[in-house]
Amino acid sequence: MTRKACSVAFTIGWASALTFGWIALAAPPDEPTSTRTINMILAAFGAGAGLWSWMRVRRDI
Repeated sequence: MTRKACSVAFTIGWASALTFGWIALAAPPDEPTSTRTINMILAAFGAGAGLWSWMRVRRDI
């Protein structure tokens, strides 16, 4: 994976982690728990992608 692709994955990963995390935390109490769970899982995947790509970029420096 090239450095540019890692940078793009880093940005998209952390942006999705922040976005879906915000949606999960700001959800109204009457929202179904399945929707909240999906948002939390997507936030975790985004954070994982951001962390993985950051480690790839740091390793290549």
